[in-house]
Amino acid sequence: MLSSLIIVIVCVAVLSVTFYVPTSNQVKSYSTKQLVLDTKLLAKEMDIKMKEQQTVVRMIAEQGASMEDNKEQQMQFLSSLKEQHPEFTTILYSPDVTGQFAMDAAGKEYDLSSRPYVKEIQAGRPYVSEPLISVVDNKLGVAIGSPIMKDGQPVGFYTAGYQINELVEDVIAFKHGNTGQAVLTTASGIFIYSPDETKIMNSNITDMGNTHMNEAFAEAVKGNYLAFDFQIDGVKRLGYMTQTELNWVVVTYMDESEFSKPVNDLLVLVLTVGIIIVAAALLLSILIATKIVKPIRQLTHGIDLLAQGDLTYRIPVKGKTDISTALHSFNRSSEQLHQLMTNVSDLSGQLTDSAKQLAVGAEQGSNASQSITEAIMVVAEGSERQTSSVQDGSDVAENIAMQINGVAEHSSHVSTVASEANVLATDGSTAMHDLGRKMDEMEYGIRELSGTIQNLSSLSTSIGEVVGVISNIARQTNILSLNAAIEASRSGEAGRGFAVVADEVRNLAGQSIASAEQIAGFIGRIQVEIERTLRASEQTVEQAAQGKQAGEVASELFTNIRSSVEQVADSIRSVTAAAEEIVSGTGSLVGSIRLIADSASETAAETENVSAAAQQQMASMEEVASSSAELANMSEQLRSQIEKFKL
Repeated sequence: MLSSLIIVIVCVAVLSVTFYVPTSNQVKSYSTKQLVLDTKLLAKEMDIKMKEQQTVVRMIAEQGASMEDNKEQQMQFLSSLKEQHPEFTTILYSPDVTGQFAMDAAGKEYDLSSRPYVKEIQAGRPYVSEPLISVVDNKLGVAIGSPIMKDGQPVGFYTAGYQINELVEDVIAFKHGNTGQAVLTTASGIFIYSPDETKIMNSNITDMGNTHMNEAFAEAVKGNYLAFDFQIDGVKRLGYMTQTELNWVVVTYMDESEFSKPVNDLLVLVLTVGIIIVAAALLLSILIATKIVKPIRQLTHGIDLLAQGDLTYRIPVKGKTDISTALHSFNRSSEQLHQLMTNVSDLSGQLTDSAKQLAVGAEQGSNASQSITEAIMVVAEGSERQTSSVQDGSDVAENIAMQINGVAEHSSHVSTVASEANVLATDGSTAMHDLGRKMDEMEYGIRELSGTIQNLSSLSTSIGEVVGVISNIARQTNILSLNAAIEASRSGEAGRGFAVVADEVRNLAGQSIASAEQIAGFIGRIQVEIERTLRASEQTVEQAAQGKQAGEVASELFTNIRSSVEQVADSIRSVTAAAEEIVSGTGSLVGSIRLIADSASETAAETENVSAAAQQQMASMEEVASSSAELANMSEQLRSQIEKFKL
């Protein structure tokens, strides 16, 4: 039993390790990939939001170019822009590329010539500045600018202030698991956003003294991707960095313990299941041992009492097993022996009385009759003992034959069950192969869906370009209507009607521009949703591959089970054959014992004949008194021996 329990414990341990190690690696790999994917998506969303704002500023510059350096018209235009675009903290117009005379909607002038982004304007390029303090409201933000082009040369520019909190709201709201957070830095490492507000624009990520973090940051600035680990306040964390199109760096991280939590939970589950299996195996072994060992101990105790002369002990029997059959046989044998000794005791008493009566009239033949009687009694007792022993041996042999027949029948039944288990294992293996094929078909369908999503992304980009063309046409129409209104006002009363029409056209052009901007925003959001859908399809493909791998492992397990069942079936067939041979040998033994019993019965019969002859001789003799007295004495001794038995 101990060896079987050890085998069960070893098997459970091997299965636990085999299941735990690959599963833990898969969980850690999946968590890392998920953090990387969320980081890239966060950077992509920031790029899309910034492109939207750059497009708005570029359209403002194109629309304001028609007013040239008309200060009054520019102020009116800036006032209307402030109402149309509340997301901007301020919008400034510079009539030249130096930025010395930039003004707001109220006509207040600002000197922007010292700003580093002015050089980009002078080169005719739009720009997004590094985070800076606004000259208008002293708030932290970025400046988004676009040059006013005339004949291919920059002649002025528009710049809009965009608050950092508006830009990094996705970074602020970022959550990954329970501990995942994000920070944003410039290309030089200055914190633009951090959950620790004291670090914003005051600390550099490269000054935190972590070698792995600095290496990852250096790679991120180069456009590469690198995971890293670091420790803050005694807590180990894992992180990932990626760069945006503005050359800013998005950093995400989470506690290492959260990476390991699913794996640790899995380990606890595996160990718990293993302990339950071992406990169940131990309990089952104890129950089986109790049902087998206890009856055997009772049988041994009964045999010991029987050897000591106690014929009253009976073993309580429950159930209908092979062991219970043996216990029934013992009880029957004890009962028969008890009855036999009772009969012998009664006969002994009768023999004593008869011997005393016979002694009165048989004193003359006592010497000769004594010898004959002693010999006859010895032979009779030996015959009785031989007959009883042979009968007991026959009963035991027959019981053994019955038990072995039961073993052969159980072995045959177990062999049949093993064959059925082999068929079920084969069916299970076939089902797992079919499951793998279905997983391949599902993976193919998901990849087809990914291709369709990518085509949809390309179509949305084309729609965005068409919307841009429509927006440009609307802006040109707006400019033409403005010029027409100016010409109509110069014509006086004759051009008043035409001025009304020009105003209506200008209003329609403005509405077209606003609609085009809304459509551009919708397309940007659609592209974000397409990116998320594509990410979900990629995750589904990966999960399908993992499901296929799990199916292959299950198929291999079914194959191993089938092999084990076949080995068990072979062993059971061997046991059945051996049992049949033992049954055959036991039958021969029973036959031999019966022959011995017949011989013993014949001997007993002959002994009775001799006894009858002796009695006839004693009857004819008058001098048997002495022998009769001796016979009476022997009867008393027999009674004393019988009294030693507990009846």
